[in-house]
Amino acid sequence: MSARFASALLFCAVLAVAAYVPGLPGEFVYDDHRLIVDNDGLKRPFDPSRAFLRDYYASDLDRTGLGYYRPIAILSNELDYRLGSGRALMFHLTNLLLHIAATCCVFLLARRLAPSGLVGPVAAASLFALHPSHAESVAFISGRVDPLATVFVLATILLHLRANDSDRTWPWRVAAAGAWLCGLLSKEMAVTAPVLAAVFEAGTEGFPSRRDLKARALRYVPYFVVAGIYLAARVTALGRLLAPSPEGATLSLSKPFVALGTYLRWLALPPFGLNLEPEPSGGSWAILAGLGILAALLVMLSLWRRGFKVELATASAAGLALLPVLQLKPLETALSERFLYLPSAFVMTLVGLLAARWCLARGRAAAIAVVVLLGGLYVANLLPRSLLWRDEVKLWKAKDAEDGGSLKARLNLGRAHHRRGDDVAARAAYDDAIALAPGLAPQIRAEMTTLAGDGAAGDPAGDVRRALAASPGDGSLWGNLGFLLFERGDLTGAADAFARATELSPGRATGWLGAGLVKLRQGDFPGAEADATRAVELDPALALARAIQGECLLRRGQACEALAAIDGLRLDDPGQREALDRVRAVAETACSKGR
Repeated sequence: MSARFASALLFCAVLAVAAYVPGLPGEFVYDDHRLIVDNDGLKRPFDPSRAFLRDYYASDLDRTGLGYYRPIAILSNELDYRLGSGRALMFHLTNLLLHIAATCCVFLLARRLAPSGLVGPVAAASLFALHPSHAESVAFISGRVDPLATVFVLATILLHLRANDSDRTWPWRVAAAGAWLCGLLSKEMAVTAPVLAAVFEAGTEGFPSRRDLKARALRYVPYFVVAGIYLAARVTALGRLLAPSPEGATLSLSKPFVALGTYLRWLALPPFGLNLEPEPSGGSWAILAGLGILAALLVMLSLWRRGFKVELATASAAGLALLPVLQLKPLETALSERFLYLPSAFVMTLVGLLAARWCLARGRAAAIAVVVLLGGLYVANLLPRSLLWRDEVKLWKAKDAEDGGSLKARLNLGRAHHRRGDDVAARAAYDDAIALAPGLAPQIRAEMTTLAGDGAAGDPAGDVRRALAASPGDGSLWGNLGFLLFERGDLTGAADAFARATELSPGRATGWLGAGLVKLRQGDFPGAEADATRAVELDPALALARAIQGECLLRRGQACEALAAIDGLRLDDPGQREALDRVRAVAETACSKGR
């Protein structure tokens, strides 16, 4: 590595740090509370297998999750929690390190595609480091899944291209496949990595002839092996292949074009302000923009024979990287800037490649001046955003003001005030939310009663009962009450609460789980088994329900069947794990004796 190369890479890494240093003292915000602050699993002894056996968003009280399988992201949270004693600073530092790593990968990719000179790689990596859309992925702790996946996707592409240049090709191909597996285990968006590698391969080597097609296809065998491993692990942990679509979501032919047009506009002209998960505008301009880009790709195809193969491959990679978030399958979040982290790597690489061509044609000064000007605009946009993500109250106030009134922002603002102990401000935020959505007043008042300090201190069951007085038809609240009463030993009250939960929300697995726990404690083994079976049918990943099934079978004298039911089962809670181990030991002994 030459001194100029190392200096250029270091310069880009410093830029990646500079804009986010002011946000390092930031607090936990938004999803951080569910994934980190309120995650009891982080407070238990470290067990790496736990990350591979549960949904990313699952909690001890609600094991259903959202259908996301991200073990490496969970492990990174586990590591940060222990290294930083639970403080937010360590999490922010890790996000910053991931951003540096992604920036360096963009530099290396641009260098690989434009080997003559360093202007192209520096331009690509610098603009990537400073792009305003990355604030949500870097300054927001739980946004780290995108930088994490991006690092592994770019590593997959770089290793794949390196294998093509190497005499010892297979070690590099195995390494590329391993990087892809890590990307898949970080975020589902990494699924496109082998296709992206093929696109860049075509851009650098051209399309294979019929005679070379078999040899080219063999390069992708390790990816098929990795796909099988990943799919098996995902189905085992989640009980399903795809994440369920949001309730009430429908497919639409216009949504992909609206999303594509919006994302491309954000990449080219990042809007000022927070821009946190805005609602799709649905305007015709977005559809026209999407159609315009498709037309532009057709035009670029005509340039394939004119020496723009690498540029076309890079532009195509940006579009392909967007496919998983274009609402081809309805997503929980319609639009989000954090989805742009990976596509922006290719867009900025394309800018770097064009800058390199400009340098060759017209000299470096003009190209450098344009890149510096664009970088300055990016910094002016990025810095205020990264500061907002360090303060939860300011974040949601900015979201509410930017949207001209946002129910989501006002509810989260109430929660943020409550966490700071300012229940007066919390009630005011909830009242503002009710003013915005009066039809949801009972549910909002129920949450306000629970969170804003209206209940007696130290009486969570009382808080939930008061919330139920405002919203008696909320099945999840009845389930929460059931678990609280079960922990107190009030089996009769818990049974009644779970009966109401399953009546009101029969599709929610946790209500049936709670009912099974109560019946197991009461000695009603057939009833407990029936409820646990219903819970497993609704959520196959609910390990505790399977454990109840096993214990009930053992109690009914079916030791071998019990052993089969709990085969390979692991539980997070130490007490539950010990009970499961006792059931397993008794079942193994009884089954071996033929009883």
